[in-house]
Amino acid sequence: MTENKQWYQKQLRILQTVLREPDVVDYDAGSVVNYMEQIRANCIIINGGGIVDFFRHNLVTANPNPFMTKEDLLKDLVEAAHAKGIKVVVRVDFRGVDKKIYELRPDWFAVNEIGEPKTRDNPLHSAIFQPCYQSTYRNEHAYRFIDVLFEKYDIDGIWENSYSQGGICYCKSCSDRFRKESGHELPRGGQFTDSHYDEYRDWKAACVMEHLRDCRAVVKKYGEEKAYAAEIFGLYHDRFKSDGHDLYAIKDHFDFLVTPLFTANHEPMNGPSTLIKFLKSLSPDKVPVMLFGHLGTNNDLRYISSAKQETRLWMWEAISAGGSFWNCVFNGQHPGATYDRRNALLSADIYDYMERNENLLTEQTTVAEVNVLYSRATNAAFGNPNRSKDAYLTHLMGLEQVLNDQHIQYRLLTDDKLSLETLQAAKVLILANAACLSDEEVEIIRSYVRGGGKLIATNLTSFSTPEGTNRPDFALSDVFGCSFTGSVKDNSQYGYQYVKEAHALTKGFEDTQLLASWSDQYLVRTNTDTAQALLTYVPQIFPQPPERSWLRSYETDYPTLILNPFGEGESIFFPYGVDRNVWLHGHNDFNELLKNAVDYMLGEQHLIRSNAPLSVHFSLNHSGTTEGEYVLHIVNTTAAPRRPVLQTIPVTDIEVEIVLPVQQVAEFRILQGDAGIELVRTEPAGDGQIRLFVRIPRIEEYTGIYIDAR
Repeated sequence: MTENKQWYQKQLRILQTVLREPDVVDYDAGSVVNYMEQIRANCIIINGGGIVDFFRHNLVTANPNPFMTKEDLLKDLVEAAHAKGIKVVVRVDFRGVDKKIYELRPDWFAVNEIGEPKTRDNPLHSAIFQPCYQSTYRNEHAYRFIDVLFEKYDIDGIWENSYSQGGICYCKSCSDRFRKESGHELPRGGQFTDSHYDEYRDWKAACVMEHLRDCRAVVKKYGEEKAYAAEIFGLYHDRFKSDGHDLYAIKDHFDFLVTPLFTANHEPMNGPSTLIKFLKSLSPDKVPVMLFGHLGTNNDLRYISSAKQETRLWMWEAISAGGSFWNCVFNGQHPGATYDRRNALLSADIYDYMERNENLLTEQTTVAEVNVLYSRATNAAFGNPNRSKDAYLTHLMGLEQVLNDQHIQYRLLTDDKLSLETLQAAKVLILANAACLSDEEVEIIRSYVRGGGKLIATNLTSFSTPEGTNRPDFALSDVFGCSFTGSVKDNSQYGYQYVKEAHALTKGFEDTQLLASWSDQYLVRTNTDTAQALLTYVPQIFPQPPERSWLRSYETDYPTLILNPFGEGESIFFPYGVDRNVWLHGHNDFNELLKNAVDYMLGEQHLIRSNAPLSVHFSLNHSGTTEGEYVLHIVNTTAAPRRPVLQTIPVTDIEVEIVLPVQQVAEFRILQGDAGIELVRTEPAGDGQIRLFVRIPRIEEYTGIYIDAR
């Protein structure tokens, strides 16, 4: 399966030893490699230079580590690692230099709006001076620096750390080039995230692409087997507005994709799985890698370990989506020469599991019954790192919570892969506040539903252009069966919905006529006789004084849940943030409404059903390129209601039903988990499918099952 591939196109079990200047003293390459063998790592990232050089060279910017004497740690490590079949990638970092280097070539460095050099401050050390994006230092000098590394050492690749630069540079080089290429002066004043910096931001992004293209070419002249990669921030940490790098563009320059996701940020427990799905949609042919480790304390306490159990679950979640790892669990040479060793062996058994099952785990794709669209334009327009102010990712996160609770198998579909072909590969498409859709995207979605597709959409889906400009109505109003009235009501307090009639979409609400609401309500009216308004908007009911906390009528003409047939398909539309409310508000009404919508569109036919609690996550994946091979991943996140997770509570007596599009099962094998797991029986499920009945006596953290139905 993995033959005829470069090493970086296979499973990656990376270790990065983040060296500080004193760590060069008595560097013991043999002990480092012994540790890597112990934890089953197959690649190491080691400091090369830039800010501080960990090898000697004669370039004008040479800034040798002051603790170095006659040792050559790169030479020793490459020899020791290669003897054990371990790859060595060198980290270079050109984001800044000491003042003595700056003084040699001041025109290579960035300046602020008033012409002063831009620096990165460290209160315990001297500031470092930032080079200009366009400068010789960041480009021609950097390329020569990489040349020297390849000329001196038989390294396997380059990791370019911090290749991006925040904000704007006003040096003469930038000013002249921007004026020549845009016809304008560099923008000034306000905040860098303001819209009048948009043209500069796009220009800067093009400069990033130019640099990455050229840097990759330098690496590749030493052989296609030499890897070029860099850390890309995306999905949960979009950096385009600040740094000018666009994941959709930069992905093409790297040999594998690495994105950090640290537990301390307290993203949802399924966050690693979502991250890997996102990377796999961006570049299906490249290995997706999650960077994790001691930085789980978000850089505030980077020298001590993060919560052991939560970090292990973090890893299992990434594995369940087909991810590889970049491990930063300690600082220093190796655990025997560092301060905090608590997580040193944390990944050993997990890396061992990955290595033993490499062929099955390396190439996995989700067996998806639902497509969830990721809209880059909407995230750019409405996303915010402050989750209370965010108006995009929180919609996705709430939706994912419902899907995971119900064990629904879903693919995260990036919008660059949106087509009739990709949409038809799953039963249902969900647009979680995909507000900023292009006319072309709208037409693809319309054609999908007209041809028999099932659509669930929320909030402002299709209400804006990709640039964030509001349309007069939803572009998909014909598909939704409703039109915007022009009125928006604040329902973020004292908000309710009225249950207009009994229906499969209002299942579970038989004993109530009022449901929760909590967000801005875009008032809509149905625009076709076929549209069913199952819930309607209720004006705010103020709770005080209670004697006057009532309305003359609770039913209005403004639906909050619309079911509409369109062509051969149908849509369900919630014209408010029902999904965001799952994540931020938490009232179970929102969860149940989305659950009912997904159940209805799937016709109650799920690929996986189980009596497992909501905290047990199931991922069913195709394995490799051969039809009929599957891996079922089960991650148990059951724990006390707190973060970080300190202790996983085992679950017992789990029964699972799995529907596969095959005729029979040739092999059923436990990859990881209770030895008593058994395939109890199979039975026909219609349409050439079979249903597997599986019994799992006990799940601790993770269970992996291989199913061969070839």
